[in-house]
Amino acid sequence: MRKNKKKVIYVVTAVASVVALVYLGLALFFTKHFYFNTFINGENYSAGSVDSAQNLVLDNSNHYTLTINGRDGLTDAITSADIGLKLEFGDEFQNIIKTQNAFQWPVSIFQKSEYTVDTMVTYSQEAFDRKIDTLCFFQQENIRQPQNAYLSDYTEDGYQIIPEDKGTVPLRKKIYNAVKESVEILANSVDLDEKECYTSAKIDSENRTLQKERDALNHLTGVKITYTFGDEIEVLDGSIIKDWLVTEEGKLDINPELVREYVNALSRKYDTWGKKREFQTTGGETITISEGAYGWWMNRAGETEALVELIRNGKSENRTPLYHAEAAQYGDNDIGDSYVEIDLTSQHLWVYKDGQLVEDTDFVSGNVSRGYSTPIGVYGITYKERNTTLRGANYASKVSFWMPFNGNVGMHDASWRSSFGADIYLRNGSHGCVNLPSKKAEVIYGYVEQGEPVIVYGGQMSVPRTEPSEQQPQPETTPNENVNPELTPEQQIQILIEAGILNPDGTPVQPPEGILPEVPTENPIQTPQEIPTENLESLPQQIPNENPAVVPEVPIENTVEVPQEIPVEMPQEIMGDTTQIVPEV
Repeated sequence: MRKNKKKVIYVVTAVASVVALVYLGLALFFTKHFYFNTFINGENYSAGSVDSAQNLVLDNSNHYTLTINGRDGLTDAITSADIGLKLEFGDEFQNIIKTQNAFQWPVSIFQKSEYTVDTMVTYSQEAFDRKIDTLCFFQQENIRQPQNAYLSDYTEDGYQIIPEDKGTVPLRKKIYNAVKESVEILANSVDLDEKECYTSAKIDSENRTLQKERDALNHLTGVKITYTFGDEIEVLDGSIIKDWLVTEEGKLDINPELVREYVNALSRKYDTWGKKREFQTTGGETITISEGAYGWWMNRAGETEALVELIRNGKSENRTPLYHAEAAQYGDNDIGDSYVEIDLTSQHLWVYKDGQLVEDTDFVSGNVSRGYSTPIGVYGITYKERNTTLRGANYASKVSFWMPFNGNVGMHDASWRSSFGADIYLRNGSHGCVNLPSKKAEVIYGYVEQGEPVIVYGGQMSVPRTEPSEQQPQPETTPNENVNPELTPEQQIQILIEAGILNPDGTPVQPPEGILPEVPTENPIQTPQEIPTENLESLPQQIPNENPAVVPEVPIENTVEVPQEIPVEMPQEIMGDTTQIVPEV
């Protein structure tokens, strides 16, 4: 047991002795050598002596070359021979060793030590200056002026910043200093751009002002508005908007007048209001209609304002323009296949729904002989109303189904009529409206919708004057003999209506099959067997002969405003005179 302990003691003592000897030996070694991990001027001199370090430096200096890197891939070099480079050693290497604590050498195994020795190089100053002047960076063909960063023209990707061109204009003083510093530490290379040895552009791609300008341009030109006109598509994007840009008081904006020109062009291209239309009648005839108040009519001012606002806000969308009036569909045939066809000549109308005939009937239109002809043209149903009273200057007629399509002219039931069609309208027509049989009016009312086209055509514009024959003498009585002068005009009209001589709308009753109406004997008013037009004219404020513009009063809340005049933006071809209010009923 004691022998084993002695062995352990001997081994430990021996190991400790060896370690101590190694430690002390290395401590002694590092009194004249560099620590482990010692770097001088970037070169590793670990465990080297001063002499070995100097010899290595001398050997390198004899073959020393400094590579000089410039812009555009240009390079040049300076060798030790070019400038007569020599090394003169002072105490720099010895001083490094003196700063070492030899007994702390184990620390250097884990710690790197770096030193710079810059006083050991000498060279010919004149040779150095001459070499600097001959560097390729100063040759005129290698010098290019810098260019500022700038904005590109508009592209599919908007406006872009074109990076600056730094150029290759050298700064001699800075190149001189950079090369000098590199030579003095025997550096292998130097980058002139990193040392800022060139002039630079004043505005680069990171310029905040330039970036803000780009963003402002792209904010406006990045808008995409898509219009769909039936099968046609119009796209408004930056390729168009770029030409609308203006700068006012330093602020980027768009020119509203140029936007208006764009909207005007769309209107001229796609508006159909006021344009002639080809229409195929139920009878198979193709007619041309140029009158009326129907079609696409763009609100140019409103659409311009809306478009300017969208672009300023940078909003893109699929858009339908603002309209004063709309049609059933886009294209040349904007009437579509759901409409009412009114033939004034045959006094017959047809109602089509999705191309199918769903109803037809005879009717009575405006009285031609008194200037109340129903206006021809293409119109749209303004609105529909049940159970209303149509009022004029001298009549008030209750109707159950009211469907106006041209101001105060429309279709409605006429319960006071017993017959329709034929040529009744020539002398015993309405004040302009289309009088329908009550049951037919109810059916048609159920089919038509607001805005649905109404096509009116044909009819006679005048009635030949007929001379009275000897066998049928004209009544010799005068209006004064037939009307009690003490009655008011309204009372006189009411008496004639009650007597069956006038319809509720103020028009004369048509005698069936030539039989003249008889006046009851108890009626104090003596009336002629026929009611000539001239007798009706003598009644104060009765239905006028000369002034056809008697306007029925329709409830205000149901009145739909129809443009009474065409603004400057209206198409040149206006479909007839839509401003004249034609009497109805």
